[in-house]
Amino acid sequence: MKKKSDLLLIGYWLLFLAFSLYCYVFLDVGLTLTSFKPYLQFQKQMRYFGNSNRPLSTILFLVLSCFLFVVYYLLIKSFKKKKVLLTRVLLFSFLIAGVLILAYPAFSHDIFNYIFNAKMVLVYQADPHYQTANQFADPMVDFMRNVHTPAPYFYGWTLISLIPYFFSFQRIFLSLINFKLLAGFFYFFTFAVLKKVIKKLNLPQLNLRLALFLLNPLILIEAIAVGHNDLAMMMPALLSFYYLFKFKKRRKMADLLFSIFLFASSVSIKYATIALLPLFVIWFFKPKLDLGFWGAVVLFLLPFSRPLDQLHSWYFIWPLSWAFLSKNIKVIYFACFVSFFSLLRYAPYIWQGNWDPPVHFLRLVIYFALPLVSLPYFILVSQNKKK
Repeated sequence: MKKKSDLLLIGYWLLFLAFSLYCYVFLDVGLTLTSFKPYLQFQKQMRYFGNSNRPLSTILFLVLSCFLFVVYYLLIKSFKKKKVLLTRVLLFSFLIAGVLILAYPAFSHDIFNYIFNAKMVLVYQADPHYQTANQFADPMVDFMRNVHTPAPYFYGWTLISLIPYFFSFQRIFLSLINFKLLAGFFYFFTFAVLKKVIKKLNLPQLNLRLALFLLNPLILIEAIAVGHNDLAMMMPALLSFYYLFKFKKRRKMADLLFSIFLFASSVSIKYATIALLPLFVIWFFKPKLDLGFWGAVVLFLLPFSRPLDQLHSWYFIWPLSWAFLSKNIKVIYFACFVSFFSLLRYAPYIWQGNWDPPVHFLRLVIYFALPLVSLPYFILVSQNKKK
């Protein structure tokens, strides 16, 4: 049986390897990452496939996504039966992260904005929060998006982004790798913090919760393959709660100061976690509050304050990160279930090749209608397991 679980883990790694290669169909025209000849041939073929075979590319995306979540489910099932150890899961998550670091950042150009904002500071001595990319005659601007707007994040993220850019020596390929390595760091750091917080809260099924986090396809793809900075925001918020918990127990001022500093650091990266502050205060005085559940609800609803066409798939990392702290394990299962549909939302964009109507409508259908239709089956399976 151990061999079977190892085969599942190897198969999972191979699926992510295939997904990493598939990501290169989204390579921008005019962008060449390296002059290595075998890569140039690969780049040409993948770019042609992505532009000329959109229906087939969409089917390939759907097949890979479905297989990833099926194997994810099977791995978690094996984990619950103690056929897979957490140490094994952690090892393979390192291997998976390794191939995803080499993936092209498909679906989003945000990582290029992170890189260029750091470049504005270190090369052009400009403030990306007041100046825009299109003000500079730089070759990067040709394949970036949102070049007409200043940096949407606060100075905390700009400061952090200087580190990977500084060590990239102004090379785009090295910049991508370094920013992906930074994303991987936050992924594993979030795992470590979740472990600490779950232990402090004395929540059941610690290892299962951690395995669900480590192996989740949406988190792995959005946080590492695409390189979004959402875990960079969530990790200090989770650590802030950890120190708040410690302060509540032993009343040491250093713990409270650490908590405040970390929470401010989270908000300085992305503003979204400010929505958790009222919940932190309520939990402090009423510790029976299910912070994981209500944190997930608040962070799920928060993006709806923006236009619906800006409801991006990676925003689901926010509620998903907090769902792992819910007292009820079913909340985690459902959040992981919805994360599947969050990833599938890219299908209409891949099929059409742009974000024009009806792409946004179809994305909303996938995000809401499909999970709601599937919910009765999810509940039925859950009830049968009780029997």
